[in-house]
Amino acid sequence: MTLFYLKLLVTPLLMWAISLASRRWGGLLGGLLSGLPITSALVMTFLCLEQGTAFALGAVPGALGGLAAVQATYTFYLFATRKLGIAAAVSLAILFYGLAAYAFTHWGGLYLSVGVALLLIGVLIRASGREPRPDTLARPRHRYWEIPLRMVSATALLMLTTSLASWLGPATSGMLAPIPVIAWPLVVFAHVQGGRAGMAAMVRGNAIGAVGVIAFYLAMAGLLEHTGVAITMLVAMATAVGLTVALAALLKGRA
Repeated sequence: MTLFYLKLLVTPLLMWAISLASRRWGGLLGGLLSGLPITSALVMTFLCLEQGTAFALGAVPGALGGLAAVQATYTFYLFATRKLGIAAAVSLAILFYGLAAYAFTHWGGLYLSVGVALLLIGVLIRASGREPRPDTLARPRHRYWEIPLRMVSATALLMLTTSLASWLGPATSGMLAPIPVIAWPLVVFAHVQGGRAGMAAMVRGNAIGAVGVIAFYLAMAGLLEHTGVAITMLVAMATAVGLTVALAALLKGRA
């Protein structure tokens, strides 16, 4: 029961904090924060505590396949919105995610998923860099229901994924862990409010953060059996954050 209330408390608070940071400091930072393995770390932690470490380790290949599918979906959305409206692009992107996640999880492997994810991250960083820059002086209109809706959606997905884990099995549970439940609403809302420039900044930040997500899962796979859940998650998160910050600083310097 304690874990149940912890899920209800931590997830919406994280979504609220990231949403406020995005409003205050812009889409790139919002994308970076939402791209970090926050939802993934929560899902994997609860899988460890509720299903055991062996189950969580079995979910890692599926999680990396899901991450590759996430990057494929953002790539699809970035290019599709050049021709399609937002509603049509979102609908097709969600369908595309389901197909891509199934393909990577069932027919790919860990190394293929990592390789494809890194390739797509490079494509996203390059393509988003060619989009118009956001107008830092513009003040997009924010609606009162946006952040509560994001908080509810993030919490609902976490609860659903962890509650059905024993029935779904480790592969499918892992595939669902990196679903961009925090990042995806931010990307769509940024597109609606700030146009392509705001959306591209959010996607760019998320792609940079995805490098840290890969590091998180690889560190988790290497440490979990030997160091326990708490230390593994702390080290994996620290690795992800450090790598993300370093990459963001490197790309900013080159820009």
